Amino acid sequence: MKVLTTLALACAFLAPVTITASAHAAGPWDGTWNLNRAKSHLTGDSFTYTKLPNGMWHFAYGNIGYDFAPDGKSYPSIDPEHPVTTTANGDHALTIVNSFKGKPISTIQETLSADGQTLTDVSNGVHPDGSSYTSTIVSKRSGPGTDFFAKWVSTKEESNTKATFTLSTAADGSMTWNFPISKETATAKMDGTPAPITGPQVPAGVIITYKKVSARRLTFSVMFKDKPVGEGYDELSADGKTLEETSWVPGKMSEKTTSVYDKQ
Repeated sequence: MKVLTTLALACAFLAPVTITASAHAAGPWDGTWNLNRAKSHLTGDSFTYTKLPNGMWHFAYGNIGYDFAPDGKSYPSIDPEHPVTTTANGDHALTIVNSFKGKPISTIQETLSADGQTLTDVSNGVHPDGSSYTSTIVSKRSGPGTDFFAKWVSTKEESNTKATFTLSTAADGSMTWNFPISKETATAKMDGTPAPITGPQVPAGVIITYKKVSARRLTFSVMFKDKPVGEGYDELSADGKTLEETSWVPGKMSEKTTSVYDKQ
């Protein structure tokens, strides 16, 4: 289920990026960056399933949460345009279909291990640019709970999506992101001014802010409908060849993930 949240929010600090060229001389941040999965640490964050008194299930990932039932019916997730349909396949498996405006965009096969200690999510879908993808997230139970109902912490992440972005700075110091895979865009000043993220599948109300705190560090935060959903910082190496991005769900800095990008 965490896959749905990450995809639908389309947070700029997690998505592959491409940018149009600027008219002035390139700065130290400018260039094309490729994710180095071997150097990155993309696991350790958590989500929860809770059984409600009325029999419904509640999914929570930071400040994102919604109610649903594994009955094959459609329920709104982050907003009505992004419904989720969950079907139980016995006691240890779920099929989760994420849709946008009535069109399926991904299917997750979620399997609970026989000993109840591991959840494996295998997601298949199509990005807005038409390219298909497969990703796998394995999570381990953390703390008490039975069946699916527990806190789950990710321990393994794999994806065949190539995470590449190109970053450029405009003459006024602002940065503009164009996301080729998700067809999203954002233009942000580096002084904390809120900027919307727009795209064909981005829900209304996703805002990002950036602040330049030094020549080699940018801090950022992402809001969704006035709720903080992500924050972190980008660090440029002294030689300008590596960009390290550290992010976490607000209030859960101990669960931070790190993405390391090499300049192409």
